Formats: sequence, structure tokens, C-alpha cells
Amino acid sequence: MEITIRHYRPDDRDGVNRVALAAFAQYARDYDDWAGFSAGIKRMADLALDADLLVAESGGALVGAVVHVGPGKPRGAMYPNGWSVIRMLVVDPAWRGRGVGRRLVAACLQCALDARAPVVGLHTSPIMASALRLYLAIGFERDMELPPNRGVEYARYVLPGSEVRTAIAALNV
Repeated sequence: MEITIRHYRPDDRDGVNRVALAAFAQYARDYDDWAGFSAGIKRMADLALDADLLVAESGGALVGAVVHVGPGKPRGAMYPNGWSVIRMLVVDPAWRGRGVGRRLVAACLQCALDARAPVVGLHTSPIMASALRLYLAIGFERDMELPPNRGVEYARYVLPGSEVRTAIAALNV
């Protein structure tokens, strides 16, 4: 089935939040405070207020989403203001392994390229093994340990802007 990547629309709100919660549900036992953590996860659509929320759709169903925070947009203190940031890559568990995540990451990297960001940053955890493998395979490098989030280890990963085109090509989308 064909997968389309497009910008978020307000009527996507419930679908984005549903997919985000479903995508993170496998980690419920890993977080010390799953109730608190998941309360933020299920409000993923709110990120569209200050960033580019991209969605993956197939046959009218929302199957994934990701956020691109462009240079100059509000972001966490761990990221310099001029960088692009990838946040909250989520794929409906029933759609994993079909290239949805790759397509969403490629779309985010294209946003970063269009914004001429000098660096693309993201943070992730070893428990998110599939996402981490994807990021490392396309050239992201771990550059900084972050404080644990509700008992889960995290680190920041970076990709120089000069390597974004190569990373997009490596995604084979």
C-alpha cells in the first residue's frame, strides 16, 4: 500500500496522539513514571504549535508521525538555536518494518536541508533500538550523555548539515 508523507492538519490530532501512545506503549515498564511520561506522549499533536509535524498516511489511515523543529523555533536547552531537531518519531506498531519510519526521517532531513541547518540533532535511548539503529546507519553520532528521563537512559545524537544529503540517500526512499 502507498504511504504518503504530508504536513499535519488539525483533524489529524486524535490520530497522531493515538499513534504516539501506541508506538511508545512497549516501553511502559521501562519508565519509572509511565503515567506521567505517557501523559506527554499522548499530546504529541501539541508540538505542531511551534514546529513542523509531519504525518504518514496510507489508505486514509494515519500510520506514523514525526516532528521537525527548525532553526529559531522553541526547543530544549540541549540544542543550540540554529540547529534542526528531530523529535518523536512514531510508527503504528502494525506498520513497523514497512519503511514508514525511514520515510518520516527522510522528510525531516529534507526540512533541515531546506532550512540550511548546520546540524541536525535528536535524542533517543538504547531501549528504542530500531530507531537508534536507523539513526546510526545514516550517519548520526552520539555526542552527549543526557540525564535519565524517568529512569531511562538518553543521549543526544548529531548529524552535520553537510551530511544530510548523504543521509537522505542512505534511507533509500
